[in-house]
Amino acid sequence: MTFRRRSYPEVLNHLLTGILGGVTAESHPYPPTESGEGPHAHALQKTPVQQILAVYGERNGQSHEFVRDTDYALAGEGQTLQWLEGGQTPDPGTVLDVDYMPAGVEAAVTDIQIGSVVRTLAESIGLEMARMYAQMEGVYKSAFIDTAAGKALDNVVALLDLTRITAGRFTAEIAFTRTPGSHGEIHIPAGTRILTEDGQLEYETTAATTLLEGQNSAKAVGRDVEDNSEGAEAGTLTVLAKPIAGISEVTNEIPASQSNADETDSELRTRAKSFLHGSEKATVGAIQEAVTRQGIKAEVVEKMDGGVLTGAVEVIPHAESIDEDLRQRINTAIYDVRPAGIQVTLADKVAPTRIDLTIRVTTSPDLLETDLRAAQERVREEVADYFNALPASESGSVNRIIGLVMGVPEIEDVEILEASVAIVDNRFDLVDQTTLLGTLDIIDPNLPTQLQLVVGVPDGTTLPAAADLSEALSTAVNQINAMNESVSLADEGQRALSFERLLYVLPLPHDTEGDTGSFNDLLTESPPALPAASHAEPYTVSWSFSRQSGVSQIVEPGAAAFVLEPFERLQLAGVTIEVEADDA
Repeated sequence: MTFRRRSYPEVLNHLLTGILGGVTAESHPYPPTESGEGPHAHALQKTPVQQILAVYGERNGQSHEFVRDTDYALAGEGQTLQWLEGGQTPDPGTVLDVDYMPAGVEAAVTDIQIGSVVRTLAESIGLEMARMYAQMEGVYKSAFIDTAAGKALDNVVALLDLTRITAGRFTAEIAFTRTPGSHGEIHIPAGTRILTEDGQLEYETTAATTLLEGQNSAKAVGRDVEDNSEGAEAGTLTVLAKPIAGISEVTNEIPASQSNADETDSELRTRAKSFLHGSEKATVGAIQEAVTRQGIKAEVVEKMDGGVLTGAVEVIPHAESIDEDLRQRINTAIYDVRPAGIQVTLADKVAPTRIDLTIRVTTSPDLLETDLRAAQERVREEVADYFNALPASESGSVNRIIGLVMGVPEIEDVEILEASVAIVDNRFDLVDQTTLLGTLDIIDPNLPTQLQLVVGVPDGTTLPAAADLSEALSTAVNQINAMNESVSLADEGQRALSFERLLYVLPLPHDTEGDTGSFNDLLTESPPALPAASHAEPYTVSWSFSRQSGVSQIVEPGAAAFVLEPFERLQLAGVTIEVEADDA
């Protein structure tokens, strides 16, 4: 059913045409049934026609009076209404009304001039009819979500069990960040759900927003889905219920605050339109989303027997641990959306695979150390987000990791040196596994690895000269850096800094004559004999290597050597001499 409001001039025209004995509001569909290409024509019913008086219809969704001899004309020896090339036409799928005078009609009343009794009566009746059409239009529009307003809109959304949100509900400004290297516009629809990591708080955006090409971030207002929860703290709304392609990060930069106004008609319409999409039930996707809302990644598997679905579904959560409270919340969420008659079981958890990576990046030597540290942190976040969001059905992409790292402005080049999983054809072998980033070791020659020497001295023993130790170790660090600028990945033996090789450069009272010297001595074809840990007695010696990415390693007697990556640089952080108390 459709409704078109008749204006006062149209109603009056119909009345006057009828008084004169003409045909009023003869209806025709546009375009005509079984018509070909335009311009179209309509066969009139009472022919021949002397004159077409008016044509009314709908154009661009509004009532419209078409112009004679510009939009249409009488054609076919008074038989048809012909639409003209270049003129305006009605909206397709609508109905038009035609007023016309058949030939040979003699009117019983002809005095329809302004001020006449007949004209005055017709105008009075037409005015009341036009008012009735206006009221009918209001009633018609009040039944549709796009046109209803106020109380009428409240009644429409009540069919979806929705009510207008009043003042006092918590709202937060949600920031969406584009994935580095992505292109094109990214549409973030109204009703997008954002959760805290534990799934206790859930907000939804009240309006749609779009990241334009070249725009890195955009903000939208999010409203708490629940009425009785506490406001979200800053930086806690970080999980998208449904991932959006091209969005790498979402957060609320400031705490949520209570709104001081009721939900507007526009906001209520938007929320109602997104309700059915957000309330999807009885599908695998609905079960997947229900589990995701609890902050857990899971695989939803439809059980099959001989290629035939058995009517059972298994949910396999991927998490390090699941306590009883979380398990109960997951079961409740599944029960709320599961299909009727389908058995859905929650299987035992499967721990995600931790991915350890070592990468080498190239950065500009002109950057400040604080900028380089910030760049490494951004790299870590991007790679962590990628593995955290990687579906279990997909293998990881090496090119995607490289693209994410290269998307950080300070990074000029990147190379993946090591990975804890196999790489085949530029893809990580991760099919049927959920993933988490384990250790990400980032090597940047512009951010040297810190080397700390710790010397333990028994109580009562002569202290070694810290200045001599520092000088000798500084010289060794320079020689190691020079060596590491020329070696290749295959020269691991030279890049391995074992306890004995490091001890060789220290001016401690070794008990073997000639076992102290320059690190360059160890790079010759006939390197000297290396001292043992006992040669440093009564002192105890250990080295600490700390990369800027946070990875640290202690080299002490019996420990594994610290292996430099090619082009990795060292920097002496200091020499510490500790006096060890005599336990006796």
